[in-house]
Amino acid sequence: MFFGIFALILVGLSWTAVGVVMGLAPKKNTDPGLIQLCGALVSITASLVIINCMPDKILALSEICWVFAAYASSGFLNSIMLVLMSRAMQRGPNGIIWTIIQSAMIFPFLMGIVIFGVEPKLIRFSGLLLILVSLAVFGIFKDNTVKDKKWKMLTFIAFAMTGVILSLAALPSYFAAGRNISPILRTMFTASGVFSGSLLVILVSQREINIISNLKSRYLWIFVAVLQGFGLIFAYLFLYPGLDALAANGIGSASHPLLIGSCVAGFFIYSAFILREKICWQQYIGIFCCILGIVFICC
Repeated sequence: MFFGIFALILVGLSWTAVGVVMGLAPKKNTDPGLIQLCGALVSITASLVIINCMPDKILALSEICWVFAAYASSGFLNSIMLVLMSRAMQRGPNGIIWTIIQSAMIFPFLMGIVIFGVEPKLIRFSGLLLILVSLAVFGIFKDNTVKDKKWKMLTFIAFAMTGVILSLAALPSYFAAGRNISPILRTMFTASGVFSGSLLVILVSQREINIISNLKSRYLWIFVAVLQGFGLIFAYLFLYPGLDALAANGIGSASHPLLIGSCVAGFFIYSAFILREKICWQQYIGIFCCILGIVFICC
């Protein structure tokens, strides 16, 4: 169990790299959808190479099919959700939109308790509430200029999709059959979904993207290298083993609050000490609530 907690906190901190890249990409005229597409190709290729070098493991076709469906659907929907979130943020209050969408972690938390019998400890609910308070504080004190009323519907759809995405990603770890499948294979399943979703997004919006120019840009490949350098290692060694460990020990519902809370803390540190953004006292209260919430979730 302690390995699972440590692993997911580490993965959540590593997700700070995603925020950094997605923040820098528009400034370097690099399309986030192409970053996802190329990154997924790298992930699929690397996973295939590693799997072919490993000893064969006999798996039932039924196990592979439903686990593939869960992870690929999660990756596919995530690619589309990111586009909706981006469009919502172009129209409405970025901080509030980000908070609402991240709050969808309550879906896998409740799924673990209601469906899979995770013990509903009061202290864990308190931890979840503290992380939600932290998200709300960071959301309120970001740029919340309203530009277009359409942001509400886009945000609601992205919120609902994120709940489904997180629940699908957590689902296989609750079953022995799912935990029996290699993290490398599961990473490839997710990347397959991301590739399909990103390709669909690019095909639909290709008039808005200069694909050739993007592919020639060194920044595209730097961003892909950074994300996959972190992503593959952490997925193989920590993400899926961590999800499995918590689910097997009866606290699978804590997985995504741990991931989100750690990511929030990591990005706060990056913003404060690397970007040197001005931090108000309310945000210090927010990070305190976040860290305390992580501690409570682990109890």
